[in-house]
Amino acid sequence: MAWRNDRTLHHRKSDLTGKQIISMYSPDKPYLVYEQDEWWSDRWDPMTYGRPFDFSKSFQEQFDALSIAVPHQSLYTTNAQNSHYTNHSLNAKDCYLIGGLTNSENCMYGRFIISCKDVVDGASLVSCEWCYEGVASQQCYHCAYFTYCRNCSDCLMIEDCQSCKNCIACFGLKNAECCIGNERLGKEEYERRKAELGELSRENIALLQSRLNEVKAKLPHRAGQIFASENCTGDMIFNSKNCSWCFDISDCEDSNFVSFTPKGIHSHDATFTAPDGVEWCYDVGSTVGVQRGLFTFLAWYGANLLYCTECHHCNDCFGCVGLRRKQYCIFNVQYTKEEYEALAGKIIEHMQKDNGAAMNPSPQASGSWGEYMPVSSSRFAYNESVAFDYYPLSREEVLKRGWKWNDGTNSEDHYLGPDVPLPGCISETPDNITDQILRCSVTGKPYKITPQELKFYRTTGIPVPHISPDERHRQRLSRRNPRHLWARTCAQCQKSIETTYNPQRPEIIFCEDCYLKEVY
Repeated sequence: MAWRNDRTLHHRKSDLTGKQIISMYSPDKPYLVYEQDEWWSDRWDPMTYGRPFDFSKSFQEQFDALSIAVPHQSLYTTNAQNSHYTNHSLNAKDCYLIGGLTNSENCMYGRFIISCKDVVDGASLVSCEWCYEGVASQQCYHCAYFTYCRNCSDCLMIEDCQSCKNCIACFGLKNAECCIGNERLGKEEYERRKAELGELSRENIALLQSRLNEVKAKLPHRAGQIFASENCTGDMIFNSKNCSWCFDISDCEDSNFVSFTPKGIHSHDATFTAPDGVEWCYDVGSTVGVQRGLFTFLAWYGANLLYCTECHHCNDCFGCVGLRRKQYCIFNVQYTKEEYEALAGKIIEHMQKDNGAAMNPSPQASGSWGEYMPVSSSRFAYNESVAFDYYPLSREEVLKRGWKWNDGTNSEDHYLGPDVPLPGCISETPDNITDQILRCSVTGKPYKITPQELKFYRTTGIPVPHISPDERHRQRLSRRNPRHLWARTCAQCQKSIETTYNPQRPEIIFCEDCYLKEVY
């Protein structure tokens, strides 16, 4: 995760043409950065940066030098129409500030938005439309402030609900309609109580959140969000078999420690492999359509890749950067099949010696054989990366480990203008709010409301947010449990289970069998 930057974007110039571009690499980084079309063009050749392997130096030392020499893509977007401020996106139209985006339109702010339309402030949403502040949910329409929900419509402040309609402040309901606080009401009574709530304001939202928390405290929670799957542990698992310690996966089989992955087959320690997954891979990140890959990052569609980054449609490559449609290459140098196999074996032996060398007591520090490329070699500061979202560390902790930190990323921005008071509801919000610079009520960081964003709030009745997009993103992530499994017992049958709920937490946790008996 520390090698991937989704949402921290910068203005800089292309090192090939001088063109002003948007990039995940800040201007002060030591890397050559080309605009995407330039990178894919024939205007440069990654093989010209090749170099023979030097057995007097460590593999990681030489790989880092090659990474600095070879140009990198400014962003990773494909078929992104008017979606310039997105990254790792595919088939996007009119989208803004989203990392991990596929087949979506008119979406703003979030991460992992798949096949959605008119969605603002979301995380891990699939096939949702006209939704706001949704987390880990699928196929929802016109819902706001919802988590772990499927096939719901016209709902507000709900969690773990399925096939529900017109529900407010509800938890754990299935096939329910016209409910408030899990109380089933007739249509007329529901409409009357809903009208009593009045216009949706920040105050009303806080009251509904408190109401939902009260309901949740009394009801059982399922040990994990696992559906149509067999012999799996983790959270947000769909249509999978024999997968352990996995999170946000679908259609996977015989895999362990895998996350954000569809179609992961016989793979371990893989993350961010959408849309086509991986097979027989170990310790790979942002790698797609690769078979038998080890320790790769941003490798697309290939086989037998070892310690390669940004190599696409390549086979049998080792320690390469930025190659396209190549085979039998080491450190961007072309070899014959026989030469490649002989040299690759010698390099692996050299790396294995580094594993036990006294000068490198930590394999992760030296990038030796069997370990992923060290965090210290990542092209991004830790607080720019996805890792910072899921495993936050202080600046002091990061620097103590020898990793990079960007002091400008999370610091309070310099701002000289006056504070702008924000109305509590959308009806009181003037159109010129889009011309103002607002200040986050939590972090003090300045932010703006775009015209497209304001139009969405007016259409849905959502009040203009009083916190910045980055803080809203952080709060959304906190609505999900840690990516860790604890051993505890089912509160109903005392069966041993693995769950993302720490045993010290107060929630009532049921195993899947007891939960289904209780809820359905």
